[in-house]
Amino acid sequence: MAVDLIEIRNLKTHFYQGKGLLSKLFGEGLKTVHAVDGVSLAIKKGRTFGLVGESGCGKSTLGNSIFRLVEPIEGEILYKGHDVLKMDQKELREFRQQAQIIFQDQFGCLNPRMTVGQIIAEPLLMREGADISQEKLGHEVVELLRAVNLDPDASVKFPNEFSGGQARRIGVARAIALQPQFIMADEPTSGLDISTAATILNLMQDLQDEMGITYLWVSHNLNQVKYMSDDMAVMYLGKVVEKGQTKDVFSQMAHPYTKALISAVPKMDVDKRKKTILLEGEMPSPINPPSGCYFRTRCPHVYQRCKEEEPPLVDLGGGHFCACHLHSN
Repeated sequence: MAVDLIEIRNLKTHFYQGKGLLSKLFGEGLKTVHAVDGVSLAIKKGRTFGLVGESGCGKSTLGNSIFRLVEPIEGEILYKGHDVLKMDQKELREFRQQAQIIFQDQFGCLNPRMTVGQIIAEPLLMREGADISQEKLGHEVVELLRAVNLDPDASVKFPNEFSGGQARRIGVARAIALQPQFIMADEPTSGLDISTAATILNLMQDLQDEMGITYLWVSHNLNQVKYMSDDMAVMYLGKVVEKGQTKDVFSQMAHPYTKALISAVPKMDVDKRKKTILLEGEMPSPINPPSGCYFRTRCPHVYQRCKEEEPPLVDLGGGHFCACHLHSN
């Protein structure tokens, strides 16, 4: 049975917006953005956990919070039982060697003034320092390039000389340089054509099989999440509204928001196509979320209780949870 590599408990990450000098100095007029608002989930070792939802729902913020690229205000993030939020600089540095990120912007995360070899070698140098010889360093860079199906000659080129798919593979090579146990992949195929995206997906599956990597797969592409992930969670306005094994969420979708998302996924088989559920209105502002259930302003099944009480995550069986009053007592 797979064990939890990362466990997130009641995590809250808020940002503050305000204008003018008084806001900056004294906090007057600041507005709170509830980016991540009480999320709990567990990512099992050696598996892929998919995180889905509309743009602005808090997916990337949740992932960045794990690495403390943004600082949560409340909750726990346990990595192998140790709270990342309580780690000192030395412990955090060690954690970040075991946990890496594949960023959404494939070119923006690559230094245009460094060669690909220098980019991939950078994490190795930070770990080994002056103790690693140039010969060994060059050998490891070549092996990493081969691992992501790039020619070793790529090491002397600059990022602008590559296509989007090749740049993404360079990012993957850098991410696996320290042989991490955990990788957050933030929209890892955004901006790529279908065939190139498929190459990236297959590459990351192969690396997972070979290295036992655990993935947090952040995406709005439900087809990819269904293909890649073992477990998943659906986020809406900073909260998890449904989570469980991916096969259960897709076959037994319980939350109205999940049903709407999955109904919009394109299907090749005409016989399996269902009517798309169109949600009225837009996602409310995370600065001023609705009372009770956050989804009630767009839900076709809303009733009085939804306006007054926030629905808890209820276990529907087999670890499949849903936060909806239709399923609570």
